Amino acid sequence: MLPKISKLLPIVIIVITLVTLGVLRLTNKESIPHYKADSSAKTLSDFLAESHNLKPQLVETQEQTVTFLAVGDISLSRNIAATIKAKNDVLYPFRRLDELLRSTDFNFGNLETPFSKTDIFTAKNTLVFNAPKTNVAGLKDYNFAVLNLANNHALDQATDGVDTTSKILNENGLLHMGTGKNLDEAWKPAIIEKNGIKIGFIGASYSSVNDGGKTKNDYVARIEDVEHLKSAINNLKSTIDFLVVTMHAGTEYTATANEAQIKFAHAAIDAGADIVIGAHPHWVQNKEVYKGKTIYYSLGNFIFDQNWSEQTKKGLALKITLSKLSSNNLNSSTSTPNNAATLSDLQPAGTKPNTEIKNIEEIPIFIQDNCCATLGIKK
Repeated sequence: MLPKISKLLPIVIIVITLVTLGVLRLTNKESIPHYKADSSAKTLSDFLAESHNLKPQLVETQEQTVTFLAVGDISLSRNIAATIKAKNDVLYPFRRLDELLRSTDFNFGNLETPFSKTDIFTAKNTLVFNAPKTNVAGLKDYNFAVLNLANNHALDQATDGVDTTSKILNENGLLHMGTGKNLDEAWKPAIIEKNGIKIGFIGASYSSVNDGGKTKNDYVARIEDVEHLKSAINNLKSTIDFLVVTMHAGTEYTATANEAQIKFAHAAIDAGADIVIGAHPHWVQNKEVYKGKTIYYSLGNFIFDQNWSEQTKKGLALKITLSKLSSNNLNSSTSTPNNAATLSDLQPAGTKPNTEIKNIEEIPIFIQDNCCATLGIKK
């Protein structure tokens, strides 16, 4: 038996080998797809070569800035108008602050004087204001591009005076807010854009006419109308970079804000205002930081004929600089790599780059000759 098996063993080994090779060949042919080279496929060598040639993708943040001056009450009637006429110079009340007023991108103030259709004005010591229409030239020349009209003297020349004032300002390219033919117009904001920064202004007054706030009408935005305030801010906030809310309110000739001022200012900031600036008391009042936002309750007088006390001859001007960051890819490539973060990538979805107050310079103002704004003395 053993000799026979030993003779057959080579044959068995050969058969087993042939069968095994056949099975392997069949498996490779039928079970494993034939691989075809893909000309677009990248090898390890390709990746190493590309990595060697990669340039760093640099993203630069660029700062845009805008500077504007905010001032208190401006009168161009009564004794101011008489002085302008005597000097034959519509710029006379502003000239002593020429350098300051021309150092900004634009200026903002509270215009407490309706304009007349003619150059007629009342020079005597009256509480019914009217300014010659030619006096608008001082505002235009010194770049008072935004003016609040919501105040207790807005209707001193009746509704015709409201229309005339708006028309004269419009004809001279000056923006305004706070009054209108109805409340929707009165609450309509003024929007100005400078250096790529869009700033909105909303204005309201404690009074519609000069009676302490008793009489209400639909021509002047009022500070107690919080619902209109919130609506105006909500409709505006997403379209601008920075929001200024201004109020003509407070107790005259006092240094501290009253309850109505505080309530309005807090409501404005709660709704989204970035700063609140006040006028009307004819004195400089206290300021407050509320929820990280600054409130100036009253900037006092800027150009006014109240020379009977030191406090009414003093004012405060704010030189406000805003800063906005934007991103810029420094590489010449038109596309940004997937791993390069831009400033906009860091912002929450649906938001814009932040615009913030970079600096506020508080500048004392002193009124000379019962008409003219000049620099005060810093304490």
